[in-house]
Amino acid sequence: MLDPKTISPVGEQLDGKELYQRQKTLRASQKILPAPTIVAVRLKVSENIGAMLRLADAIGSPRVIFLNDLTYNVRQVHRAARNAESFVKWDVMDLEEFLKDVASLRPLIALELTTASTDIFTTQLPEHCTFVVGSERHGIPQELLAHCQQAVHIPMYGVNGSMNVTHALAVGLFEWRRQHS
Repeated sequence: MLDPKTISPVGEQLDGKELYQRQKTLRASQKILPAPTIVAVRLKVSENIGAMLRLADAIGSPRVIFLNDLTYNVRQVHRAARNAESFVKWDVMDLEEFLKDVASLRPLIALELTTASTDIFTTQLPEHCTFVVGSERHGIPQELLAHCQQAVHIPMYGVNGSMNVTHALAVGLFEWRRQHS
């Protein structure tokens, strides 16, 4: 048994100042590729909207686009985002408006289980791309899937066939980061 006065072999937890300095140094590095832009379709849960903004900040995404008429609780979004909504550029637009500008965001990668999707862990993801995720209940609408160049899915090994949209996006974005670091 380790003596509580000795340092654990895994180290000690960083305090806020040390963590902030580490992140600042990483952000200042010219080696870090900006993460994909994120497009989220028809999200309804305020906590998921906030968590998506927090995730975008954590991974280094330059922008999040929400496609829907957002009705959300500002306090719940802010609480889940932990102020990331102030650091990440985010827009709300309708699908028609989005499709007018879609060429600048290609390739669009759908994070969705489809008849042609491939396992995200065995698929080479493009260095520059946009990740598209759908609503908690209905996924990505077919009209938007038709504009995607590729669909990837996360293999599921349990009884449940899906996971929370922000969790799935986190898996997808960090797999992209693993491939492009």
